[in-house]
Order: sequence, then C-alpha cells, then structure tokens
Amino acid sequence: MALRADENLIKTMIKKRPQDSHKGTFGALQFFCGSTNMTGAPFLAITGALRCGVGLVYVSAKGSLKKTLQARLAEPVFYGHSLSERATAFVVGCGSANNAKAAKKLLKQEKPTVIDADAINWLSKNKELLKTKKCPTVLTPHAMEMSRLTGKSVDFINKNRELVASEAAKEFGSVVVLKGHETVIATPDGNIYINTTGNSGLSKGGSGDVLAGMIGAFLAQGYSPERAAVIAVWLHGKAADELSQEISEHGLLPSEIPLQAAKILKRFE
Repeated sequence: MALRADENLIKTMIKKRPQDSHKGTFGALQFFCGSTNMTGAPFLAITGALRCGVGLVYVSAKGSLKKTLQARLAEPVFYGHSLSERATAFVVGCGSANNAKAAKKLLKQEKPTVIDADAINWLSKNKELLKTKKCPTVLTPHAMEMSRLTGKSVDFINKNRELVASEAAKEFGSVVVLKGHETVIATPDGNIYINTTGNSGLSKGGSGDVLAGMIGAFLAQGYSPERAAVIAVWLHGKAADELSQEISEHGLLPSEIPLQAAKILKRFE
C-alpha cells in the first residue's frame, strides 16, 4: 500500500543540523550538467542544492558554460571533468545532451547519484549499464522519459503510475521519482510514496532541474536515496504551493522555488 508523503511524514525524516559543524559536515555535491545552449538547467539545479543545505558544490563545466555559470553563481567550485574525491554525491543530466562519458564514470563509482533528463534518455539505450551499476541511484523521469526507459506507452504509464514506477525501481535497482501530478516515488524493495504537494505552476521548463539539485543535496548530506527523494519531492511541491498563493500558478518561476524551499526548511530547524 502506498504511503502519503505529507508534512507529518517529512517531520520524521528530516534530521536536525548540528551546530558544531563545518562545510564538510553537510557533504559535497558534484554536477555534470548543462551545455552551451542550456546554461539555465545547471544554474537551477545548483541553486536548488545550495538552498537545501549542501556544504560544498563542485561543477564540471568548461568554455562558455563555465564562464556563464561563474558570472551567475558565487558559491560553487569549478572543477574538471574528473570525479572529485571529496564529492559525497553526484547529479548528471540536467540540460546536457553530451553526458555519456560522465554517466559511464558515475555508474562505475559507489557514491549516490541522481540521474536526470538526458542522462535517462541515454541510459534508455544502454540499460545494462544501469542494471550493473555500482552506485545507489535516483532516477527522475517524467512520463516520456519513463516511456523511453521502459518501452511502455505514455498513455499506459499515466494510467498505471504506481505500477510502472515500482516495476522500474525493481528492474533498475534504483529509487524512481516518476514526476507529474501526485509524483510517485518507488524503491527497489517495494516501498511506494504518493506526494501530496505541487500544482500546475511546476509545469515549466526548469522545475525538474531544481528538483534534481534538491535530491542531490540531501543525498550529499547523508540521507538515503529513499528519504532524499521523498523529502525533496515534498519540499519542491510545497514551495510551489506557497508561491502560487503569493504569485499564481500561472506566474511562479522555477528560479523562485529554491529560496521558498529554504524558508520552509526553517520550520523544521
């Protein structure tokens, strides 16, 4: 039976932040995201992560992408395309059409990894790599990406969301976040959560990038893939719900979600 991911559940999952801490206490998250024509995706993902408490952010970027992100973000450390030994989690795929090398490297290491967007599309053609991976993973497909990954039609997926998410979680040994109205989170051992937050304002390009960064932040801080996904999905939707009351579902922007999420987290401190 599916569990409702609501505020009462989240209260049992979020850990108190120790005051005798330093930046290393809260982990380091490395991003393999973005491309020349999609510089907004990594910006949104990184901002989502920083607002959810990760201690350090490393960004693998070069050329014009690196220059653009450096001009917009003060907090990240810009890194080469090798894996940082200090990273405690990774995010790959947001706004990146050329992620094959990064995805291959990440699936061979053992630290938790969020696989989003184009990385999912690439892995849908290389499923054995996903099935034989060494790292704990969180997959974040929308219905079309899930269709590519599973071979099932979008119509079937939309009518059988819990079933499809659960089967994919077991097949690929991953926590699956099937995005959409009442996002479904499924785990390889059979747990299913139905999210209770969110609205149509999230139906904008960039919302998923923010979510990927938020999940990555909780992974980097030591949360299990299951808890990281449930907390981030609920928080992401809750931020959108509160913004829709202040602005509107029509007009809320993905870039506004991270700060609102940070304000909500204050209530759990």
